[in-house]
Amino acid sequence: MGIISEMLSYPFMVRALIGGLLVSLCASLLGVSLVLKRYSMIGDGLSHVSFGSLSIALAAGWSPLKVSIPVVVLAAFFLLRITGHGKLIKVKSDAAIAMISASALAIGIIVTSLTTGMTTDVSSYMFGSILAMSREDVQFAAVLSMVVLGLYLFCYNKVFAVTFDENFAKATGTRTDMYNLLI
Repeated sequence: MGIISEMLSYPFMVRALIGGLLVSLCASLLGVSLVLKRYSMIGDGLSHVSFGSLSIALAAGWSPLKVSIPVVVLAAFFLLRITGHGKLIKVKSDAAIAMISASALAIGIIVTSLTTGMTTDVSSYMFGSILAMSREDVQFAAVLSMVVLGLYLFCYNKVFAVTFDENFAKATGTRTDMYNLLI
């Protein structure tokens, strides 16, 4: 017990513990729905999108995270759209994730190799340390965790219905598109 209290005497360790707990709470809540809806690889696919957008932002001299976050959110919406029941494009979710992931990774590698080579510090943005979380990062994670937890608790029955039987949820009048977007 003495080792744990000694570790938690450092503020960066406390921030890392709180940040990790908040992210793991959200991941555990959303993970079941994502796996059952065959979006189990969405985290991997969106990380490749993030790599591509970070590479472009660094090459252009822009703020990497301010470019990457909106691009990743748009990519998630795009993935949902192309896997929906559209008339023109209908792709299975795993195939769509693989398609977006490979394309974004290729773009990121091409941009990085053409601009500064692999000496660019893209990996520090992609694989940063949880121990380097600032107070603002923890506050941001806390706000996002509260939003996810609140929406999950408020919409649990509908999310459950859409996750396990989307056709039944549609038949009962549930707006499945909205809840798929929420997931």
